[in-house]
Amino acid sequence: MYTVAALIVMAIALGGVTTILDSVLNLAGASEAVRKLPLIGGHLDVAVAIGMVWLLDIHLVTQFTGDMRSDWIGWVVDGVVIVGMIPVKDAVVGAIAKGMRA
Repeated sequence: MYTVAALIVMAIALGGVTTILDSVLNLAGASEAVRKLPLIGGHLDVAVAIGMVWLLDIHLVTQFTGDMRSDWIGWVVDGVVIVGMIPVKDAVVGAIAKGMRA
């Protein structure tokens, strides 16, 4: 239960960090150039999520899978799962907002 809550909180944090990064890239005039890069442009949120996991040194999903082959695999798996939690976060926030109006 706590892991799901931690993943939702990390998805919320990813949304904030991505918004700030987009703002900084727009301010620097590099947003269009970064979006045109072949691998990074379409998956910038995944790269940011992996960077967040690495920087914060958290292990949310890998605690269930045990020791993987390398540390970087754990960071990538955790980052990808956090990006995958964005629709769940949106559904939870939507359900809470709907309950507040009722």
